[in-house]
Amino acid sequence: MLSRLCLLLVALSTLHPRPAAGQYGRSSPTSVRATASPLPSASPLPAVTSTPRPTPTPVPPGDVRVKVVVTGADGRTAPAADAVAWFPGLRGPAPAAPPRMSSRDKRFEPRVLAVPRGSAVTFPNYDKIFHNVFSLSETSPFDLGLYRNGAARTTSFETPGVVRVYCNIHPQMAAYVVVLDGNLYAQTGKDGLALISGVPAGRQALKVWEERGGDWSGTVVVPPGGTVEITVPFDASKWREQPHKNKHGKNYPPPDDDENRY
Repeated sequence: MLSRLCLLLVALSTLHPRPAAGQYGRSSPTSVRATASPLPSASPLPAVTSTPRPTPTPVPPGDVRVKVVVTGADGRTAPAADAVAWFPGLRGPAPAAPPRMSSRDKRFEPRVLAVPRGSAVTFPNYDKIFHNVFSLSETSPFDLGLYRNGAARTTSFETPGVVRVYCNIHPQMAAYVVVLDGNLYAQTGKDGLALISGVPAGRQALKVWEERGGDWSGTVVVPPGGTVEITVPFDASKWREQPHKNKHGKNYPPPDDDENRY
């Protein structure tokens, strides 16, 4: 009986072998481990490029040639020297040198001086006598007092307009300071021509002043990068020079030795 039982146990052991040491608790070798398949990589989006805007081409300025003529009391028309032409409100390069109006040989040099508003003008005395430069102008009255040879006085002009300048000692000394509301300007020479460079292209307002003819206003079309010429005529057939008073509003005393001493 015992021998049969032993044989039965041996037969069972051959049908179910014991796991090797260290294999207890491990998964069956036939088990399949689930693994996640990688997702397909997305294709990169194409880069968005913007078309650059073209840089606008700057419009070049132009030049304006102003020819000023004046008809005198004799009915003849001739070029007008020392006329002033300017573009009100337009800006240009600053004057190369500080403006000056000198007293020399009992005359003012230059006789006409154009300056932008806010300019300081110096009045040097190169004569061997005294001078007293003044103006009774409503826009820019001033009195520089009595000063000798080699001295200079300075005053500023803040308000646009025509300022008549005199000497309180010598009545023959008379000049003009033309104060402008802009600094794009030029004065005519003996040929009556004034060239204004660097004027913005397009239709622009233009002003001209002439001692005997007065004021003129108009417009001019400035071509980009080109030159345009305009003729401005004045009628001074009825102009007459008027005597002026001294700085006290009185007549000048008759000439005597003081004319040379002062």
